[in-house]
Amino acid sequence: MLSKIEEAILSYSIIIMAIILIGNVFSRSVLNRSWTFAEELGQSLVIIVTFTGISYGAKKARHINMSALFDVIPVRGKKIFMYVISSVTSISMFYLAYLASIYVMKVKTLGRVTPALRIPIYLVYLIVPIGFFLGGIQYARNFWINVKEKEVYLSTEKGIRGTDDNEEQYINV
Repeated sequence: MLSKIEEAILSYSIIIMAIILIGNVFSRSVLNRSWTFAEELGQSLVIIVTFTGISYGAKKARHINMSALFDVIPVRGKKIFMYVISSVTSISMFYLAYLASIYVMKVKTLGRVTPALRIPIYLVYLIVPIGFFLGGIQYARNFWINVKEKEVYLSTEKGIRGTDDNEEQYINV
């Protein structure tokens, strides 16, 4: 269910961002009037997409990885790498969520609002600790699935199974 919510947030945010920004370009070019809220809303949507995408990318194994070394080591080494990568990344995500939540609380006490729409800025920034926290959960889940299962899992939905001729085959869960 959380995955469906993340997909909805990501897809609608990108659609709204495209409509607003393209509409503003049209309005500025054709009507000689710019929408005062367009850039502000576009920036807020970029923040939402970025930090919602952390958890979603980790869940779907679409995050950035350095596969040059990972691809050439044997399956046992990959398993160890996944233990280290998942645990360190999970701990880092939880720590960043903690720091981001402190920052959001400080911004809330300042009472800052966005210039055009007058939205409290902490509401926009609230997605940052939430995104880091959900990303931390995904990497912790990835660590746990690698502990439980024999195959190497890049994420909770995508694993690597070694084959007889020492090539790898990706499996989806």
